[in-house]
Amino acid sequence: MKKRLVLLVLLLMLPLTGCRRYSGFLPYAREIEDMELIRTLGVDTAGDAGVAITASGGTSQEETEVVAGEAGTISAAVLELQGEGSSYLYFGHVTQLLLGEGLAKRGVMPSLDYVLRDVEMRLETALYVVRNGTAGQAIEAAAADGSATDRLEALADDAGLTANSMPRTVKDVLAELDRQGASFLPAVLADGGLTAAGYGILKDGVLVGWAEGDAALGVNLIFGKVDADVVEVQAPDGTAAALRVVGAAASVRPIWQGDTLAGLKVHCKVDANLAEGSAMPDQATLDALEAELAQVEAERMARALELSRVLDADYLGLRQSAAFAVPWHKGVLLGSQSMKDLKLEATAEAIIQRSYHADG
Repeated sequence: MKKRLVLLVLLLMLPLTGCRRYSGFLPYAREIEDMELIRTLGVDTAGDAGVAITASGGTSQEETEVVAGEAGTISAAVLELQGEGSSYLYFGHVTQLLLGEGLAKRGVMPSLDYVLRDVEMRLETALYVVRNGTAGQAIEAAAADGSATDRLEALADDAGLTANSMPRTVKDVLAELDRQGASFLPAVLADGGLTAAGYGILKDGVLVGWAEGDAALGVNLIFGKVDADVVEVQAPDGTAAALRVVGAAASVRPIWQGDTLAGLKVHCKVDANLAEGSAMPDQATLDALEAELAQVEAERMARALELSRVLDADYLGLRQSAAFAVPWHKGVLLGSQSMKDLKLEATAEAIIQRSYHADG
């Protein structure tokens, strides 16, 4: 019995001896100073079917190293990068994945599948598409005065203030593509500031269009991501008023024609504050301002819905939302009916919060 116990202990210690025969049990140890922590990874097309990888580490407080490589697959290209940097490149800290416009038009699924399967990558990685450029150009431009990591983190932190961009993760997009066949991801320009440029719309894993301007603002309204949007309207006396939107909640309901699904109606309740204008507006003025705001917000959502109809892509998940509201009609709502055949309506009601009383 004693001999068997000693043998068991020796077997358990074998993986720790460094013998090459057992090297597969544990990874080789590395000193942290010998590693470069990659924070931003970009993927572009290379040739007819290959991919180009650009990786960036560091922040504005330290030197930003950018390395690049090409191969037939992302896994092979990432392996090639190990010979480009001055240190071992560790991808377990990647927080942002940028996809070039050309690659997104070819298809995003290989890139998302790589994140899903790779042992170092994480599904919580923030996902972006570069508009009118490549991911490599965007990362290089940001590295000239800081780093892509810092720029994108600042963009995510300020998303509520811009009201036309919201962070999305690989997990979000993968789940929506699987569930509804369409999704969207924030777009940035390949400039030094990685400026927000609305959203790229995906259908069946391929970039098919853009939501920009009012359409992008409409997307955020539907998802309730409007922490500090400012809408300028005209008061009844002809003066300008600024309304700060502080909250939005949207609901989706089916429109029926008999037993047939005829369309989907999105209704949004908007809360706002009077940021500039009359110091003591009367009730008639407040009612008029609320009506003006409701019209603006309904038009913004209508722009976002029109893209869904034109592209025949339920990138906003309207069918799913309607099915949650009336689950007894789930089979019809989640059927194969084209979005082009549905009437998509947008309505809004606005409430300007009263933080004072005119009567004192």
